Amino acid sequence: MSATQGKRDDMGLVYLGMLGLAAGFCWFMWYSSHADIVYYGLKLAWYQLSALDWPFMPDAIRRWKQEVAYLAMRPATVSFDQFLSMMNRAGYLFVWIPILLAIRGIKLAVKHKANLTRRKVTVQTLPWIMSNHSPAIIPSLYYGDKDTLLLNVDPEEHRSSINPEEWVEQHGLLVNGVLDRERCRALFVADLGQPVKSLDEMKPQEKALFAIFGTRLLADGKDGGKAQDLLDALNRSCHKHTWNGKKGYPDLSIANKPFAKYAQHPEAQRWLEKHPYPRTLLHAMHKAAQGSGKLPSSHFRWLKGMDRGLWYTLNTTGRKTPFLESAAVFTQTLWEDFAFDSGYRLTEPHVDDAVDGVEAYLIKVGLMAPRKNKE
Repeated sequence: MSATQGKRDDMGLVYLGMLGLAAGFCWFMWYSSHADIVYYGLKLAWYQLSALDWPFMPDAIRRWKQEVAYLAMRPATVSFDQFLSMMNRAGYLFVWIPILLAIRGIKLAVKHKANLTRRKVTVQTLPWIMSNHSPAIIPSLYYGDKDTLLLNVDPEEHRSSINPEEWVEQHGLLVNGVLDRERCRALFVADLGQPVKSLDEMKPQEKALFAIFGTRLLADGKDGGKAQDLLDALNRSCHKHTWNGKKGYPDLSIANKPFAKYAQHPEAQRWLEKHPYPRTLLHAMHKAAQGSGKLPSSHFRWLKGMDRGLWYTLNTTGRKTPFLESAAVFTQTLWEDFAFDSGYRLTEPHVDDAVDGVEAYLIKVGLMAPRKNKE
C-alpha cells in the first residue's frame, strides 16, 4: 500500500516539475524575445481590427487600431498586461466564429445519416433496420407474427422438421409393430421427385439455385463472388414480390439470365448425367460450391415455403446425418456419386439405406422390436 502511495507522490512531483519547466520556458521566451513577441502579436491584432474597420462600425474599433499601432512602435516598453489586454480586444470581436462553427458541427453530427441519433429503434423496427445490411433476413420478416416478427406461430409452410415418429404415424407405416418397408420406400422415392434430361425441365426455384451454385462451379473462377450478389438481389426482391398471394418470396426471374449462362457450360451436362434428379443435382452442387465459401440455407430462407423438400435437402449439406425429409435425397446422392466414380451411372432410386435408418431409429426408441434374422 505504501509503495503504491509512493509512486503516486513521485508522479505528482514529475507533473509539477514539468509544469515548472513549461512556465520557465515561457518566462525565458518573454524576456529574451520580448520586443519581437509584442510587435508581431500587435501586428496580428491590427490586421484583425482592420478587417472590421468599416464606416458604419463603432468608433471604438478605430481607436483600438490607433492604440495598437502606437504600442507597436515601442514594443520594448509594453508590459505583459498591456499586451494581453490589446490582444483580447481584437480576439473578442471574432469569438462568434468558433461558436458558429461549433453549432454547425453539432447540427451536422445530429442529422448525419451515419448517426441517425433520433431514429426510433425497437424490437419491431430493429430487424427492418438490420435487413439493409443483411438481406438474408428479409424473407423471415414476412412469415411470422406481425408484431414480434418471430416464427413462433409456426405457419404450415414454415413448420419445423417432422421427426420419424410423427412421419411414421402420419403415413400409417407401423403395422402391428412392424415397419411397412415397401410403403416407406415408396414415400422416399417420391421425395426424390422426377428425373430430368434437360436443365430447362427444372422448376423456377431449382433454376435459381442452379444459377447461384453455378457462379462458383461453372464460371471458371471468374464469377465466384457473384453468388452472394445474386442471393442478395433475390432476398431484396422479397419486399415487393409475392408467391401464391403470399409476401416474402423472391422474383425468381432475376436468376433467369445467369441460369441461361451457366446451363450452357460444358460441365453442366456432366453434372446432370451424374445426378439426374434436380434435388440430388442441387444437393451435390451445393456441397461442391461450399468448398470456396459458405452458402448457408438461411440465405435462401424463402425456399422453405416454396419447396420444403429441396430446402431441407440443402439444409442437410455438410451434416453427418440428414433430416427425415431429406434422407432419400441424401442417400441417393451418395450412391450416385459412388456409381459415377466407379464408372457407372445410377438410373434407379436407391433409398434402401434410408429405410434401414428409419427402422433402426424405431427400434432404438422402442416403437418396434428388432427383426428376426432369417436362417
